[in-house]
Amino acid sequence: MSQLLSDKLLPSVLLEFGYAIRDCNISLLGNGLINNTYLVRTDDISFVLQRINQQVFKQPLAVINNADLISNHLSIKHQQQRYPLKPIWQLSSQDNKSYVKVQGHYWRSLNYIPNCYTLEAMTNTEQAKQVAGAFAQFTGALNDFNSEQLTEIIPQFHDLSMRVNQLNNAISNTEEPLLLAAQESIDFILSQQAFITEVADITANLPKRVTHNDTKINNLLFSHETNQPIAVIDLDTCMPGYIMHDFGDMVRSCCPSIAEDSEKIDDMSIDIDLLKTLSQAYIAGFNGDLSDIEQASLLVGIKLMPFMLGIRFLTDFLMADKYFKVNYPNHNLVRTKNQLHLYKLFCQQECLLTEIVLKS
Repeated sequence: MSQLLSDKLLPSVLLEFGYAIRDCNISLLGNGLINNTYLVRTDDISFVLQRINQQVFKQPLAVINNADLISNHLSIKHQQQRYPLKPIWQLSSQDNKSYVKVQGHYWRSLNYIPNCYTLEAMTNTEQAKQVAGAFAQFTGALNDFNSEQLTEIIPQFHDLSMRVNQLNNAISNTEEPLLLAAQESIDFILSQQAFITEVADITANLPKRVTHNDTKINNLLFSHETNQPIAVIDLDTCMPGYIMHDFGDMVRSCCPSIAEDSEKIDDMSIDIDLLKTLSQAYIAGFNGDLSDIEQASLLVGIKLMPFMLGIRFLTDFLMADKYFKVNYPNHNLVRTKNQLHLYKLFCQQECLLTEIVLKS
């Protein structure tokens, strides 16, 4: 649905929340690529208005319900001074629901936190400390919440065995030129059975928690007054999961020296200072509520996330680029080689990574 069509729906949507569009000042908010998000200002209140992208989120009511459950739990913890960040909650419609449905599209309204900003990239160790600590506090505050109450918004999203099966199916059904171009990467992935088994073994013994599954710095709000994180946002992909995925994706996205689609993989290095800071702050953020096996799993997560993303990129390449957007024919193959090289670098530095993670 185009932005223009969204705009045409705004008067009806606002009425469902009890506001006339003539009394509202409306502007686009953020630069998200999935949901249409607006800031609505009236004389009495400011709030966020958002249309859920139903092509991405096939179960919009499950996304909304998950957010309600998480927000209610965090609000109680915040009131008890057991969660230092501010919760984000969904406001009620005229029908006392957390959403409205207009012409088949789901919209929600969220509380707006003023005097804050977001960042698009992590540039120093202080930011790494803030990001890791905030996401750890978020997950830690939900430790006594039963994660099984949540709907799995993207089933098997981080299931490595399923991703390997998808790759094998793609190998069996791809065209010969694509197979030949990808053969070196295929052979390497299939040679990593020992690591695939290691992941399966540790996963079988890990407790499930509420994981965010998009632990990037731009999913935090920072205070203009203190320059400290004040809220974790974008709860759409929160699901039952394992903390090694959240931690591993933080490391994967911010510690390499080059972008994930750069062809210059020989120039890739790992920012060990950032990695060390992320590890120390993430573990400290749980305030001792982290089992030995969970801490050990963080080391696995560092290697797992680039390895699994490499598999996903390669599978999409073999399936003629149906999932990830590409800018040129071999884009997904370049991404594959990039992520597998990062995985190799982490494996080569395993002794150092073990020292960092297990001694944090």
